[in-house]
Amino acid sequence: MAAALVVAGTLSGAYWYADKKNNLTEAVVIYPEPRSLTPFTLTDTDEQPFTEQNLNDHWSLVFVGYTHCPDICPTTLSDLARIYPELTAISDKVQVVFVSADPARDTPERLKAYTRYFNPDFVAVTAEHDRLMPAVQQLGLIYGIFNRDADNYLVDHSASVALINPNGQLHASFRPDFDEQSEMPLVNGPELVKNFSGIVARWRD
Repeated sequence: MAAALVVAGTLSGAYWYADKKNNLTEAVVIYPEPRSLTPFTLTDTDEQPFTEQNLNDHWSLVFVGYTHCPDICPTTLSDLARIYPELTAISDKVQVVFVSADPARDTPERLKAYTRYFNPDFVAVTAEHDRLMPAVQQLGLIYGIFNRDADNYLVDHSASVALINPNGQLHASFRPDFDEQSEMPLVNGPELVKNFSGIVARWRD
């Protein structure tokens, strides 16, 4: 019998922000009031706790996925790795956090090897679903697992990248574009850099 696990996220209360003066486009959703996060505890690749405190004093770009993902995850992480030097040039507080929605298969060793392939600075975390679900949901991200009894089950997940500000608050969400050829939702790297630059500039003001 097919098993299903679904968690829903929402961007209610957010709004499209188009501001040419501050170099922002409609590829980003800015929250009118940044949202504080409720406490959570995930586990990093060194099997150490990763909590909301690990997001403080950083601009954290958080993406949910899994290492067996055939398309969106490797493409998005490749894109983030490609623009990472530009992001760190804008702010030296940038960190990329990959949240695995597949704790059954994504061991710490596997997660570490996977993220290091893209960039050794990337952080990878996961947890059992009772802790993972609320953490992901409050970031406005979603995932769902279907047919978990199958050997090679897939995980449906959002392709957006959540942005947490240095105060540890949910600040924005970078929305993907759809690739015309593959019809896959993919993050537009140059647009993300452009929007991130605008957000940081406003933050400094």
